[in-house]
Amino acid sequence: METQKEEEYVSLRLAVGDIENVIRLLKLAKTEKDPTLKSLIVRYCVIEYARPFKISCGVFRRKFKALDATAVFPSGNPDHETLITERDQRIAHGDITAYKPRLHYWSELDIFPIVQKPSHLCDNIDNIIAKIELLCSIVKCYLVERMTVMENEFREVLK
Repeated sequence: METQKEEEYVSLRLAVGDIENVIRLLKLAKTEKDPTLKSLIVRYCVIEYARPFKISCGVFRRKFKALDATAVFPSGNPDHETLITERDQRIAHGDITAYKPRLHYWSELDIFPIVQKPSHLCDNIDNIIAKIELLCSIVKCYLVERMTVMENEFREVLK
């Protein structure tokens, strides 16, 4: 890479790779019989799906701009927002605010159990797989369209 424009193009290509990986893993999740493994695959898919929407480091720019969700989903998308929130608050960071824990004391056993708000991400796992697949197809189309525009610009410069 010799320019910021090339770096932006490379970041788009890497994002396509992330999204294609999610698509492959979701196909695997659909056939997985073990509910624990299926859940783990889906949780990893959420991490991979979110990656293009997060700030990363580049060569030319210290912090590389994340993919703009409003450009990909101009009318907004609650499923996308739910996945990103789940990734940010529970999967990646384990924010206490997402769990809303309550500490209890049971004097009979002299223990301090914690009751917390559960994640409902995998309650209907086949439904969430279908939602992530749909989101991936939208994101991939957006990325490919942007890359095509950039490739045309690169061709013009090379002429």
